[in-house]
Amino acid sequence: MKVITGFSAFFFATELASLGQAFTISQRTGGFSSLVRFSAPSESDFEIPRAVKDKQAVDPNIYNIPLEKAAELWTASVQESNNLDRIAGVPYMDSKSKDYYVDDILSVEVSRNGGLGLELLELAGGRDDGIGVTIISGVTKGGNAERAGIIPGDSISAVTVYETGTSGSASSSGLVEESKSRVCDTECRDFDNTIDALANFPGDDASAVYLDLKRIRRWPKIQVQVEYPPSQCAEGVDNVKKLEFFAGENLKRALQNRGIVLSDPGNPKCDYCGSSACYVSIIKGKAILNPIGITEEKLMKQNTNCRLSCKTTVGYNMVEGDLKLKVNLSQW
Repeated sequence: MKVITGFSAFFFATELASLGQAFTISQRTGGFSSLVRFSAPSESDFEIPRAVKDKQAVDPNIYNIPLEKAAELWTASVQESNNLDRIAGVPYMDSKSKDYYVDDILSVEVSRNGGLGLELLELAGGRDDGIGVTIISGVTKGGNAERAGIIPGDSISAVTVYETGTSGSASSSGLVEESKSRVCDTECRDFDNTIDALANFPGDDASAVYLDLKRIRRWPKIQVQVEYPPSQCAEGVDNVKKLEFFAGENLKRALQNRGIVLSDPGNPKCDYCGSSACYVSIIKGKAILNPIGITEEKLMKQNTNCRLSCKTTVGYNMVEGDLKLKVNLSQW
């Protein structure tokens, strides 16, 4: 076993040798090993996907991946500094690839009657502080975990138990039934700590546990065709560019980050971003964009195929599809 620790100005890196353990509430079986690097996540030019629950919502489970792929992708990362989502120095489950994202599935109720019906596999561990990477490697067919919607490849980030008691004075008939919760954090914990949270933390009286899960999903992609005005292209240069975006990206930033030059001095400036090249014409793919806002709709009353790229999200609600658009409109 090799354990290497160290700090740098940009990230905290640790290599962990796997113990290769699996657990089926009643037995241990052999597993496989892997080497995991703790590092800060890659900088991203778009936000973590947030699917809005409306009539356009897509079932995110269509982007689930098999256990073998999830095991390759799971890692643990730390933030260099505090932000709204993470505390610096605290490990969290992360994906090694920007083509896949980690989704939170909260408060999944799993009955303990007859056992949870799941297997655990430690991908990395062996540290004195209990940090590791442990995932669910299997669920019993027809068992409690499967019925709750848990799938192989998920990682348990927290275990919650609810307990009911009474408060108040019996003499004054003021007894009030209260429900209290106890939570055990298991994100980025090794095999033994995760098992302890599932088997010992709930105690003998809890009939069910509520699990917070982390699940890696494939990030849906948008195939984009961008057309430049022919007048802005040199002779013999194709005015059509084919790109690939991630669902959830802001259209203007996505175009600029992939080298599309937005230059349209003849157009009025956008009231939101101040650019005269913000306006784009949507030829195909309106349905995979976010709904147009009231102000933007009024601005585009005479040009219903146009959108403000700074106010447009591609792959709205994590939808995949094709998008075709024109840029620098007054130059056509």
